Amino acid sequence: MTTVLASTLSDTPVMGSDGTKIGTVHNITMNVETGELQRLLVTPATDDVRGFDTNDDGKLVVPASRMNDIDDYLIVDLTGRNTGT
Repeated sequence: MTTVLASTLSDTPVMGSDGTKIGTVHNITMNVETGELQRLLVTPATDDVRGFDTNDDGKLVVPASRMNDIDDYLIVDLTGRNTGT
């Protein structure tokens, strides 16, 4: 994946690897000691986005390890997503 400044991810549209619209990046969390991204908080595009944990505010919690690529959209790998959420 291309190196990108974390601050540029805010408000970026998020799409699944299968082409489904997931939502928009709301916030990111990172390890302040290493600078490694840990997870994204994504505002869901619809109420029926499944396969991700959510926080108390209803944002989707997407592990940074699932980020595949970024261009016009941030592409997220859907193969490892939770099936019960």
